[in-house]
Amino acid sequence: MMMIKTQLLDLPNELFLYIFQYIKSSHLIQIFSEIKSFRIQALIQSFISHVDISQESEQWIQTYVPNLFSQQNLIALRLQDKYLANISQYLSSSDIQSMHVISSDWTTDILKEGLDHIQQHVKQLWITFTYPHGKGDIANQLFQSDSQYEYLNITGRFIYFDYDDINICTLLTYLSIELEGMHRVFALIEHLPNLQELKVKFRTEERLVQPKPNLDSVITHNKLYRVTFIGCTKYFDHLENFFSTFGSTIECLTINIDLMYYIIDGKRLENGLLNKMPCLSSLDIIIHSTAVYSNPLDIETFRSTTWQKFNPIIFWNDTHAHQKTIFTLPYKSDRFKHLSNDFISSWVSNRSVSLCFEHVHTLSLITTTPLTLETFQFIEKTFLNLKTLELTDPIHLPEFEYENERLRNIPHLNDSFLLNRTVQLLSVTKFSFLARSQYDNYEIFHRFLHLLPNLIYLQMYIGRSLYREILTHEHDKNFIMNALVRIKLLQMVHFYDEKNILNNEEIHYLFPNAQILFDYDDI
Repeated sequence: MMMIKTQLLDLPNELFLYIFQYIKSSHLIQIFSEIKSFRIQALIQSFISHVDISQESEQWIQTYVPNLFSQQNLIALRLQDKYLANISQYLSSSDIQSMHVISSDWTTDILKEGLDHIQQHVKQLWITFTYPHGKGDIANQLFQSDSQYEYLNITGRFIYFDYDDINICTLLTYLSIELEGMHRVFALIEHLPNLQELKVKFRTEERLVQPKPNLDSVITHNKLYRVTFIGCTKYFDHLENFFSTFGSTIECLTINIDLMYYIIDGKRLENGLLNKMPCLSSLDIIIHSTAVYSNPLDIETFRSTTWQKFNPIIFWNDTHAHQKTIFTLPYKSDRFKHLSNDFISSWVSNRSVSLCFEHVHTLSLITTTPLTLETFQFIEKTFLNLKTLELTDPIHLPEFEYENERLRNIPHLNDSFLLNRTVQLLSVTKFSFLARSQYDNYEIFHRFLHLLPNLIYLQMYIGRSLYREILTHEHDKNFIMNALVRIKLLQMVHFYDEKNILNNEEIHYLFPNAQILFDYDDI
């Protein structure tokens, strides 16, 4: 019987479409670029209209990019900034609409040169800085009067500029940017007359004094309808200035900020923000502050007629860490910070509510008192989609070293939880032990491993003291050793005694299947 040989081009269209969805766009280009088949090129088109070449080599770029622009209907491209100059010659004859640029250098010279080439050809631009502490001097290249940008999203680095560095851009309607201070927000809006959506991440340093926004020459903005403010600021009055000036058209407002050492109640929020936005229909807020000498907020200030138009407000106060937080329900952020035992005992709302944090993927715990069984039962019940659990220190309070020292000496877990084995957080796959005390406590380590049976990513310091404890206690039961076999990624925290860090052989003995990272940028 003669065997029938099926060649690649004999496959039906449906099977090609099924195969293409599992292959990277850049690999599709490499594999099928030389196939002279109109049918294949037509089928592949929808899979390579959005191409990611950010991980490709310079040789790949030189080989395939010319054909990519000449033969394909390229709409979106993701690439390293060093290759912007390579593609600039093809932009005028292409239909490309959006570009995502990755910048990994401390300096911005290469990026700025590349931006000069693309500003008149691309409508949507994302820039992601992977090195956060470098220069942020690209505003002059972003905000030019002849640029075609309608959408700008800049993440990973704070952008600095003076008023004269930017020009009026009439096409820009969406802007997401990281800035230091509200005065730069005012300068931007003055140069963006058609801006509709604004997202700003703020940074504030305690030692720096930020100038007040210049209100004298500002033209009232009449198209801004969606605003998001996140990050950290100690100048709530600057936020009030913003909404007094631009609030008349805002319909949707999201605020997720740390006010540092200042607290505000419902009455001031109502007068300074809500009353300045007559069109406001959607409000989501998370405001955190740390204030030693202050009284708890009065929930009654959130029960006015104005507040009843919006989502319920929750207030809770950690009296031991002097931390106060207010937020709306439903809780929209994917991160919940500074949870302690005091949340369960102190939270109040301006109306009857049922707590559920289904959007939260990362939960940060602090031990102002030893964490209890009740707290973990609450987490198990209300944080249904939790992926990452962090154990961190409370915020350091300047000039209160006695209080800081007291908090450092508090046990992380109380005895009832250490002995109880009923609670498990099945959805958590990553645990970050970032507290600077009791990191070598065998009982605490053992309990967290039992709490998190599906753990595969561990971020903590593993020193020789804990190593010896594990070997001592595990001679007749292998619970910890069996748990550590499941770890696929170990990120070693750096801020402890390097003299007692394990050598490679000892680490591999505890974590035989783990990739080891020594990346301390986020610690």
